[in-house]
Amino acid sequence: MKTPTVTLTTDWGERGFFAGMVKGALAGLVEGVQVVDISHRLEAYNTMSSSFVVRHACLGFPHGTVHMVDVDSRAPFVALRARGQYFLCSDNGMPSLVFGDEVEECVEIATQPGGIYNFAAYNLFVPVAARLLQGASLRDIGTPHPQLLPRTWPDYLQQGEYYRVYVHYIDDYGNAYLGMTYQQFEALRQGRRFVLQVKEMTVSEVSAAYQRGTDANDLSLRLTVSATGHLELALQRRSLAQLTGLKVNESVLLRFRD
Repeated sequence: MKTPTVTLTTDWGERGFFAGMVKGALAGLVEGVQVVDISHRLEAYNTMSSSFVVRHACLGFPHGTVHMVDVDSRAPFVALRARGQYFLCSDNGMPSLVFGDEVEECVEIATQPGGIYNFAAYNLFVPVAARLLQGASLRDIGTPHPQLLPRTWPDYLQQGEYYRVYVHYIDDYGNAYLGMTYQQFEALRQGRRFVLQVKEMTVSEVSAAYQRGTDANDLSLRLTVSATGHLELALQRRSLAQLTGLKVNESVLLRFRD
């Protein structure tokens, strides 16, 4: 990788100074470092949402990229390699959700006795990222951490004639990304009609776009396909999450009709 690259995925928000501290420290340690902000607006402590973002936003970077993920940070802190890239994060369930059995190597990051790590991204991840970008191996960073905290990701479950499909992510527009890809949906559908129910709202077709027509008061539910390949629920110029109260890990009901 010609340009040393670090990404930041956090729940810090946009108003604080945290990102500035981390970027300044990285610039002081790694000449020519490029820091890419994935997001600083993830829901605090929500490992499910952060897992969705890391899985779909981080894995396409060049080999050797270092990704710092600071959401629901707590010990143990780990450094792992997957798909030729490095990830610095907490072993809080997020790594096992994102990578599963794709982890190539994982170590618990060495800490100093009596050290203060209440801002792990700055106190711990920055120097580790610098060492990795300068050629250190994971074995130089810490001790082997062979067993990540297991956590399962609820995608969808069949319950009689219905499928209960779980919400994986809510974006800033209030659109809901479901735990079923369009490919999975079509494999189950097999050309049949369907009805998908969200609270008191239903939809029975897949739309090619979020908006249809010019009626700003149109509150009909849209089912479309997101850039991640997942089914996505949306309203035209409205927040579905705000209108319905739909949240991550809640479910919607899908029924196919012969």
